[in-house]
Amino acid sequence: MKHTKKVAILAVFFLCASLSNADILQKGDKFLPFSLISSHDDIYTVTLEEGKLTVKIAPMAGGEEKVIHPDSVLLDFWATWCVPCRKAMPYMQKLHEKYKPGETKDSGGLILLGISIDNKGNKVVKPFFNKLDFTYPMLADPTEGEDEMIRSAKDMKAKYKVQAIPVVYLIDSEGIIQHAHTGFKEKDIEDIENAINAATEERSR
Repeated sequence: MKHTKKVAILAVFFLCASLSNADILQKGDKFLPFSLISSHDDIYTVTLEEGKLTVKIAPMAGGEEKVIHPDSVLLDFWATWCVPCRKAMPYMQKLHEKYKPGETKDSGGLILLGISIDNKGNKVVKPFFNKLDFTYPMLADPTEGEDEMIRSAKDMKAKYKVQAIPVVYLIDSEGIIQHAHTGFKEKDIEDIENAINAATEERSR
């Protein structure tokens, strides 16, 4: 029994920290459009429309859909059982608070999206998230549709080449990945901020 537990722990550690940045999508790659349901039951759809990165937020309970054209979108692939992922979350929250679009704005700023790869989706993400003070959206459950858009976290994991976690991608306003890394170190946050600021400056020209 103890041996089985040790093997399971080692497997989780391997998944959380073993692969290098060379195994994931790279800076300069195009992002892949997707649509997922958040832990707050909003449908987030991220696409490229008329050459502009577009984020649509539609409440499942009804209400007006919000459309935003941000300077950049940050994707943070994580899981509730991943220790490095949890360590990164307070830093992600600070990025969210610092760079998020204003409440009344429909353009500019950063939209940070957590992408949970937990097999049970929001069944485990909701109770986990509700215990925390984080306010950036956590996406986990699939949406329906017959187009070519990615509509499940499982497909997100495959298409975005996520094997070890956490994996972070920063996508600029034209849908191009400007930063990518695997794992978590505090230095990563500085690199992300530099990429966010560069994407913002580029869009304002």
